[in-house]
Amino acid sequence: MRWEARLAQAFGLDDAGWDRHANPWSGWSRMITGWPVIIAVGWSRLWIGWWAVPLALVAALWLWRNPLSFPPARDDRSWMSRAVWGERLWIGREGLADAGLAVWKFHGWNVLAGLGAVVAIYGIVMFDVIACFSGALASFFAKIGFIARCETLYRRAVAAHPEWRRGQIAGVERP
Repeated sequence: MRWEARLAQAFGLDDAGWDRHANPWSGWSRMITGWPVIIAVGWSRLWIGWWAVPLALVAALWLWRNPLSFPPARDDRSWMSRAVWGERLWIGREGLADAGLAVWKFHGWNVLAGLGAVVAIYGIVMFDVIACFSGALASFFAKIGFIARCETLYRRAVAAHPEWRRGQIAGVERP
């Protein structure tokens, strides 16, 4: 099992979980609140000391449970819904050949996001504003690049395999 599949499993992303995470509110709320919450909690230790630990636990709980906190996406009309379902295809490496997409491009975006995260975490630990925010921004925009790639994968894979389409269209449940 690939590490991405293990991570998805740790977040509770089975079939129903992926459909809940594909709700645009889930995807966008996690994208928008992720780094600001992490930064706020990390820097709060400067002002509130050890009281930042419970805040960190609440933040971790939010980021962990967010994918399952919304109702399932109804259809694939939303860009974020397609991106999340594309991420699911990418984790299983389904449809990549049919979509004409290479795995290394997905990994490239994730490496950039990871490098940005390392710089951001360094900035949080050392109270370095420039490192903190430049790393967080680099990580955020690399993640946007990754999910844009996933959305492309979903659209191209569904064009080649219409039975892979997710959500309910015109009252008909699709697999």
